[in-house]
Amino acid sequence: MKNKGKLLFSLLSVFLASFLSFSSASTKKSDPWKKWLDEVHLIITKAEKAVFNSLETEEDRKRFQGSFWKVRDPKPETPYNEYKIEFYRRLWHAEAHLEGPNSDRGRIYILLGEPFEKKNYSGHEDVVDCELWSYRAGERPGLPPFMYLLFYRPKDFGNYRQYHPGLHSALDIISPGYSLGQTSKLKAYNIIRGGFPELARATLSIIPGEGDPVMGQSLTSSGSALTQIYTLPEREVEKNYLKNFGAIEGIVDVTYSAKEIGGKGFISISENRGFKFLNYSIMPDVIDMRKTADNLHRANISINLRIEDLEGNTIHQQERNINLEFDDAKKKAMIEERKLAFKDFVPIVEGEYNVSIAFSNKTKEGFFVHKERINISDYTMPVLVGYEIKEINSDNFMPFSTGGYKVLLDPRLIFNKNETLEGLIFSEQKPNIHLTSIVDENNFIEIKDIVKQGNLFVFRQPLINIKSDNYSLTIKNEKGEIYKKIISVIPFHVEKPVDFERSEVSSSEFNYIFVLAQQYLNKGEIDTAIEYFNKLPENLWNSTTLPVIARAYYIKKDYGKVVELLEKKNVVKNYTVLLLLGNSSLELKRKQKAAEYFEMLRKYGDTVKINRILGAIYYSLGEREKAKVYWERAKNLEKKTEKKNLDRDKGQ
Repeated sequence: MKNKGKLLFSLLSVFLASFLSFSSASTKKSDPWKKWLDEVHLIITKAEKAVFNSLETEEDRKRFQGSFWKVRDPKPETPYNEYKIEFYRRLWHAEAHLEGPNSDRGRIYILLGEPFEKKNYSGHEDVVDCELWSYRAGERPGLPPFMYLLFYRPKDFGNYRQYHPGLHSALDIISPGYSLGQTSKLKAYNIIRGGFPELARATLSIIPGEGDPVMGQSLTSSGSALTQIYTLPEREVEKNYLKNFGAIEGIVDVTYSAKEIGGKGFISISENRGFKFLNYSIMPDVIDMRKTADNLHRANISINLRIEDLEGNTIHQQERNINLEFDDAKKKAMIEERKLAFKDFVPIVEGEYNVSIAFSNKTKEGFFVHKERINISDYTMPVLVGYEIKEINSDNFMPFSTGGYKVLLDPRLIFNKNETLEGLIFSEQKPNIHLTSIVDENNFIEIKDIVKQGNLFVFRQPLINIKSDNYSLTIKNEKGEIYKKIISVIPFHVEKPVDFERSEVSSSEFNYIFVLAQQYLNKGEIDTAIEYFNKLPENLWNSTTLPVIARAYYIKKDYGKVVELLEKKNVVKNYTVLLLLGNSSLELKRKQKAAEYFEMLRKYGDTVKINRILGAIYYSLGEREKAKVYWERAKNLEKKTEKKNLDRDKGQ
């Protein structure tokens, strides 16, 4: 009873602290400041907003607002803040023409500005009302060089919504006049391609030329590209100025255009058949679902994994899109009570990384992010810990498994007293394992049930006689501490979450080799990347892998190999491929071929830079009149851009 009283007091304390914090933040801002925060909510970072909410005086808020705009000013030497002027122009345009800044089109317009090309497909009988916006990334960090962003009115009704390749398909774009029950994704794609080839390509991927109409989605992560767009304000703003307004420690520095929900995430490293794997389990506190006219409960879930080195370079990223659907109200209630834990895995190379796993419910626009730092080296001892070790009779690769074992776990790391703490340790020497109470160091339990099984050590510790508490689970070997996690042993029963996971067949090993090669390439270890690419069988040097392999040879400056790989007939000549071919041909002095490739690049955008390159190529070939045509075109395009910018500024 005494413990229950302490628990109730703790909960009340947390509630009161949260309530007072919320009330304080709400009353600090007068209406003008609330209006300003509403205006800038798409570009203000989470750290900036937290700092602003902590300010006590009107003077500090005005000083903050001045610094907010000043740090974004691209030309501080001029009397005008070009960024601020452009932002309010975009805001006005979104309010006047794009259903407001919080609409899907308005949000993209404010973040990226005017697309260099916009096509409207309204009024056609084969497709719903939709708009295709084309963007060039320029110098903006993390964005693909060229992007298709598609917006559509679902079934020609309501406001425009953003199209997400992978989550949506060509079935969402064809006219509601078609019988969707009799139309496949491939058939819908072919219907669109018959009249609008560019629109059809945009249904596959944000990046032109990528994607497979048979699979119905891009092989690269369009969702990752969208995440990069939405988080541009975080990466483009220098935040050191916030130190002038108070401490910002502990603030998660990521902004999302959705409501934040609670959740838990957990990461473990395992080893299986010569590969090291990063395993994750991510569990939202709630999954809001939408009930449809046919009495189904649906939610569109996206889980984005991003692995970066300590300099912020992306080593690996992947997106998993899941369409949840329940036709049974009891099953939905069971899921809500027990919760869903989404589990997945990916092979990983050695290094120290920052890992972020973003869960997003696109149906109700809820999200949360789990972040963790990991270090994988020759000294890393993979460890899997959970509430049960199961023997499995499958050769498939699956999360939190190795050989013939699979570990069941709860990402909250809570254990009922009637359970057993169990785990697998990939170690040659027998480790020392113990539990130490967080609040009472004298409450120390050494785990002695440790058995060698093959190349693993298996340990088990019944919890029935262990005091309910929070414990540090520590594993050590002769080289020192190899694992440390906080677990909770609780006196009452809590239902385990329902696992939602995937597995991959044993023949996936070559896919893992390709993934590891890409990771080495992203790390800048080019020779190792090429070594791994060369482990792939000949049939896997195909239209999907060749552009990636060619990029490694391009960085190595083996331009002849780049041309040899990318000139193969089965390689789609998209923007990235043409750019590699054009530049490599120039390096090899194959000027006529270079001109052909840069001519093909113009279909993605008739830019000043490409026209200047073509002018220089033709001049070096002795075709001076042709060179003059391109140089003159580059000059006219530059003047047109300057005039457009001038007219826009005058309009302010």
